[in-house]
Parts: sequence; structure tokens; C-alpha cells
Amino acid sequence: MKNLTKIINLALLTISLQAYADSNTNSSTPAASKSTCVPGMPKSSQNYDATKWYRDSAEKIAQYNQVFSIGEEKIKAIVSQKHLKKGQWGVIFDIDETVLDNSEYEKRTILSCGKYSESTMYSFMEEELSIATPGASNLTCSIQKMGGRVILITNRNGSFDNKIQPATIANLKKTGICFDNVLFAKEQKDDDKNPRFEAAQKGNYTGITSFTKLPPLKIVAYFGDNIQDFPMIKQQNAIQQDPNGAFYKKFGQEYFSLPNPTYGSWQANQFN
Repeated sequence: MKNLTKIINLALLTISLQAYADSNTNSSTPAASKSTCVPGMPKSSQNYDATKWYRDSAEKIAQYNQVFSIGEEKIKAIVSQKHLKKGQWGVIFDIDETVLDNSEYEKRTILSCGKYSESTMYSFMEEELSIATPGASNLTCSIQKMGGRVILITNRNGSFDNKIQPATIANLKKTGICFDNVLFAKEQKDDDKNPRFEAAQKGNYTGITSFTKLPPLKIVAYFGDNIQDFPMIKQQNAIQQDPNGAFYKKFGQEYFSLPNPTYGSWQANQFN
């Protein structure tokens, strides 16, 4: 009899718990709004899949090599067709997630259930641990062998502290990236690259934070992982354009976009 009573009580408790869980599920506060990240358990992080793809997929390696290979062929064709002379032309690259892979920072953040912050990101950058993206060193060095200049234009804040500029230069050299100049953002909010694009074209570096100075250059191609790494393009405008229209015709010809599902200006777009 006692055993039967225990069984009945256990059954009633189970029903009560299920009813409580159901009522919470149907409440006005979605369960998904609560943080479920557990330190040391990367799959519990919301950014796990995107970072895993970026770090561990064959597709990422293939796509970087594919874009850089197509870009190299297009650059060769432009230089030949326009009879450009050595030292008079150049190619512009973004740095982060274009020629340098910072996904170790994303991995650390996921494992600790931390969030992005400028201070932790810059601390990581100053460790000089970023690796070259697949094919980046081959392409940048090939451009120099063709007679072109490689200009890296980054939104890394060149005035963050006195370490970030030399650390960036050192990290690039460690990874075998060939380059002739690096142009930094002047401050944290300086995310408009167009004045720096113009500086590289005109050879006028007044008001620009740059590693060195070069003469005016004919820029024949741009490479980046963010749509705003390309001249006069903003995310808000680009996303509204016809995917099959004229707006995107330069991509694959003069503009070359690399994949980055972990962060970017696209994060502000509406979810459809």
C-alpha cells in the first residue's frame, strides 16, 4: 500500500512539473531570451556554428582560394589591357578576416561565454597570433611580383594605444603577407574607408594614419569581407539593390568579397 501511495504521489508531481513547464513555455517571455551559454561548452554559444564554419570547414578554405584565384586572373588581365607600369598601380585589401584570420578571438569568447569588447579584441590583436587566411600570402606576394603595390586599409583604431600599429605590422610580416602600406582608422568611430581609398589613389596622406606614404596609384581591385570594404557602398543601401542588377556587376571583376558569417555590418539588417 505504501509503495502504491509513493507511485501515485510521484505521478502527481510529474504532472504538476509538466504543467508548470508548459505554462512557462506559453508565457509572454520567450525561453530563448535567456542566456544558455555554459563556459567550456562551445555548442551552447549562439555564435558556435558560424565560428566553427569559419575555423573548421573545407568550404571556407575553398572559397578563400577561389576568390583570390579569380581575383589574381582579373588583376593580370587589367594590368595587361591597360598597359600599367611597375609601381604605378595597386590593389587594396582589408585586413581582418580578409588577409588575417582572427577567429581564435571568437573561439576564446565562445569558450568563456564572453562578449566582444574593444579592449579584449585589441589585447588579442597585440598578441600577434592571427594567421593568414587561405591564399592571402600567395596573392599579395604575386601582386608585388607583377609590379603592383599592396595597400592594406583597416578599421583597426590606429590611436587605440602605442602597441596596435607595430603589433599589426609585425603580425602581417609573421604570416607572410606582402604589403607596401597600411592605413589605419584614426579613432574607434572612423569606419568610413573612402577617405583612405582616396589617399591611396591620390598619394595625399594628410590627416591619414598610415604606416608609410606612397605616390599616387591606379587602384585596379579591392578585396574585403564586409560590403563596406568597397568604395562608396553602405550596407543599408546595398541590401536593397537588385541581386541581379547593375549594382553588383563589379563583384568578381574589380571587387572581390570574402565570406565572414561571424560578424559584420550585415548584423544590423532586418531578419527576413
